Amino acid sequence: MKILLLGEFSGFFKNLKEGILELGYEINLVNPGDEYRNTVKTDLYIPSSRNYLIRNIEKLIFPFWKLKQYYNYDIVQLTGHNVFGGLKYNYNYLLIDKIKRNSNKMFMSSCGSDYFFYKKLKCLKYSALEEHIEIDLNGYNPYNQKKFMENNINVVNLVDGIIPTAYSYAEAYREHNRLLNTIQFPINVNKIAFTRQKIENNKIKIFHGITREGFKGTKYIKEAMLKIKEKYPNDVEILIDGKMPLNKYLKVLEETNVVIDQALSYSYGMNALYSMAMGKVVLSGNEPECQQEFGRTDIPIINILPSVDDIFKKLEKLVLDKKCVIEIGQKSRLFVEDFHHHIKVAQKYIDTWNLLR
Repeated sequence: MKILLLGEFSGFFKNLKEGILELGYEINLVNPGDEYRNTVKTDLYIPSSRNYLIRNIEKLIFPFWKLKQYYNYDIVQLTGHNVFGGLKYNYNYLLIDKIKRNSNKMFMSSCGSDYFFYKKLKCLKYSALEEHIEIDLNGYNPYNQKKFMENNINVVNLVDGIIPTAYSYAEAYREHNRLLNTIQFPINVNKIAFTRQKIENNKIKIFHGITREGFKGTKYIKEAMLKIKEKYPNDVEILIDGKMPLNKYLKVLEETNVVIDQALSYSYGMNALYSMAMGKVVLSGNEPECQQEFGRTDIPIINILPSVDDIFKKLEKLVLDKKCVIEIGQKSRLFVEDFHHHIKVAQKYIDTWNLLR
């Protein structure tokens, strides 16, 4: 079986590729590249110059020059509907359609914001979309724009199946006839060292990484962190840092006890998995709906709401019982090894791809 992973999402496809390779399959990963994921190598050429003019020239000649590298795969898995990032003149859809015509089967991951995600999640009790649009996108809503919607719908109707990675992304496509079973994110635990928690100077180190402040609910997290620091100055050390490459992010995690990932999600993502694999306590989304989707009630993530008071109370509980930080850290690593192991998850993808004839 020859496999093409097209796109990238916070190291999702990088870890999936490593699992599939260990299962003995031929695989290539195409990473469009950006400043936060520049540690993920791309195996095939893709237009990615940072120079606007050069990138547009690359896109113009790409379909005639290098697209054939993407043909004749048994399986093509997309991270989403907009992997080529060009909606004008239906550029993105036309390339995906051409790859599909010259491949066997094509699937799409549901793992990020799109039109279906926007349409469904605004009906839930809370979601990140409103604040994501207001704060991260300065009020601009791409998800209800005609070209964006048409591209999303066209790609979804083109693929053979949609594979969500968590509850929220499954919910977005729940009524679509091409929705397949949810498969959790993979993480290569063999490459991430577990270190038993150490609480130096009796201080818990709490970290929140700023990426998309609106999407992550940073305003709630930041205020709660400042509040816990003010009340327990001798028990807490806080770090709120900006966007960074994966290597630097992992270095920061090594010196952290507690990681606050996001406050506006029902589920958790790749950032949480990197932290858990290192043995950290993670505060993120872990609603009952998330547990039901995964069929696991033992997820050691501390569920938080978009509420300063809720986040503060859960941090305070850790401060007042520092032993539980060590215990939860150990449980985090064991859970990731069992449920998110890259080879186990890769096998789920292989089985799902083979199911559709």
